[in-house]
Amino acid sequence: MKTLFNTTTCFEDTDRYADEADFREFSKDFDGAEVMEYGSDERGIIPADLIVGVHLGYYITWYDFWRSDEKGMIEEYGSLEEAYVQMRGNDPRIIVDRFKHDMEFAHKMGAEYVVFHVSESGLFENYTFNYKHTDEEIVDAAAEILNEVFADEDGSIALLMENQWQSGLTFTRPEIAKRLLDGVKYPNKGFMLDTGHLMHTNFDLTTQAEALDYVNEVLDRNEDIIPHIRGVHFHQSLTGEYCKQTQANPPVLPESYTDRYWQSFGHAFKVDGHQPWCTPGIGKLVSRIDPEYLVWEFISGTREEHQHLIDMQREAFRNEL
Repeated sequence: MKTLFNTTTCFEDTDRYADEADFREFSKDFDGAEVMEYGSDERGIIPADLIVGVHLGYYITWYDFWRSDEKGMIEEYGSLEEAYVQMRGNDPRIIVDRFKHDMEFAHKMGAEYVVFHVSESGLFENYTFNYKHTDEEIVDAAAEILNEVFADEDGSIALLMENQWQSGLTFTRPEIAKRLLDGVKYPNKGFMLDTGHLMHTNFDLTTQAEALDYVNEVLDRNEDIIPHIRGVHFHQSLTGEYCKQTQANPPVLPESYTDRYWQSFGHAFKVDGHQPWCTPGIGKLVSRIDPEYLVWEFISGTREEHQHLIDMQREAFRNEL
């Protein structure tokens, strides 16, 4: 098992390091990093030999565009023109091309795996947690996209599909995970289980211990899927009370779609905390899954904060793994 940490090529992340040597020093206790390309690493801070995984970019809302559903796009964006502005064109194949670009980056960096979000939500649905598209619709469409993106891939990079809490792959319905696995024809595939995202499917969780019991309970229902879980995004996020409040009292969204997007983006970070998971029993959970990749996936504002979160997680695992 390789233990990794998450980062991006965004200057807000790369500016935390003086140079490549400094990044290597920060990484010394890990087997490498999982990286999302978000902007250009112009100073060459992140060396390719330390990039084990690449997190592909993602769209929050994409299903109606992919299906060329004009009515659905107008409902979400306000107009077709705004939809095409946000999606940067009117051809659904833009989505495929975007992920193919990400795959070029993954090959360039020599990545062992890539991560793909299998989810979809309208911006207002992010607050109500009531989604107009079904899990079946989303995983079927995601499989179509992935089959096009990976049609010419040589199999050298593993495709790991990640759960969210919106429509799509959540792991709360084992038949959906199997449907997705069967629908994607690329042979070198599996799942990236995001533990914090799974917690968002149960608003009643209040403690890290309860969250551990819940994750194990979901795995109990997914015994046939466990061998296909090749990676784990490891963190906890207990925000059920906040989710209940926003579900009961969703905000009035701004008129501008761009303003709505950024407001929703901020809301997503309040839902998805990405904090260290430090309750006894986490080591047994990891051993039960036995993943190839364990990614300590935290959200931090500074290098010092990131280091603090890592130190907390390392201490929690000290007697567990």
